[in-house]
This record gives sequence, structure tokens and C-alpha cells, in this order.
Amino acid sequence: MGWTTEITLKNKTNRDFECKIPKGQVFENKQIGSGKQNVAAAREYVFNVPANLTISVEIEVLCINEHLSSPSGSYNVTYFKVDKDFNNQRELWSIMKPQK
Repeated sequence: MGWTTEITLKNKTNRDFECKIPKGQVFENKQIGSGKQNVAAAREYVFNVPANLTISVEIEVLCINEHLSSPSGSYNVTYFKVDKDFNNQRELWSIMKPQK
């Protein structure tokens, strides 16, 4: 698959800032309740955001919802993170399946 999402990081301080995005960080589609795909970071990322600058970065993501269409639109960062390890799309879908 090979999906990415772009994130804007803004540093309003006078010092460089290190921003970590953990593997499994969940991003929700901004069209909440529309049935659009949500995604999770495929690996951990670390970005240096220079003082008083705004940068845009792209991160690789995997689909959370196996039965929804491909990711599209804009995304919000959430408070949620997939807490089990995964290495590929199939493993993430397996983790996200409802438990019977």
C-alpha cells in the first residue's frame, strides 16, 4: 500500500524543538462519522523543528479500518495510539479487529 499524511509542526519558541511521533499514533479523518478511513503511523518519527519556524513533514501511515475505502482527505492528530506492535498492514488490521 504506501500511504502518507502530511503534518504541520509549528515551533513558537526561541529554541529548537524535537518532536516525536510514535509508531501507532492514530490520525482520524476530519470528516468524522463519514465512514472515511482512519490511519496510524507505520513507524516512529523524530523531527527537529527549528526555533520560531513551521515545517511540514510527511509520515508513512497504515489503514486502521480494513473494510473502509482508501485514505483520503485531511486528518486530525488524536490522543490515541495503537499499543500493540505491528510490522505491516495485515498485522495492524488483525490487532484492530473486534475481539469475539
